[in-house]
Amino acid sequence: MNEKHAVLRGREASAVLENEAFKAAMDGLKTVVLDQWKQCPVRDREGQVLLLQLAKLTDKFESILVGMIENGKLAQNKLDLDAIRDESPSRRWVRKVTG
Repeated sequence: MNEKHAVLRGREASAVLENEAFKAAMDGLKTVVLDQWKQCPVRDREGQVLLLQLAKLTDKFESILVGMIENGKLAQNKLDLDAIRDESPSRRWVRKVTG
C-alpha cells in the first residue's frame, strides 16, 4: 500500500470513528456484552470466556481503526516531507521567507 492509499484509509477510518451511528452502535455493543457478562453465572466458565473474548474483540476492532488513522497521519507527513524535499531551491527560499 502506498502513502496516498494509507492517507485515504486513515481519513475513512476517522470518518467511521467520528460517525454518531457508529459510536452509538459500539457503545451499545459494549453495554450489551458487559451486561451479559455480569449476568453470566459464575459456574458458566465457557460463557464467561466467550463474553470476555467478545469484549476484547470490540476493543481490538476500535484499535485497528485508530491504527489506520495514525498510519494515515504518518503517511501524510511523509508525503508532505517528500514534497518539500522535491521543491526547487528557489521555491524553498520563497516558502521560508513568506512562511
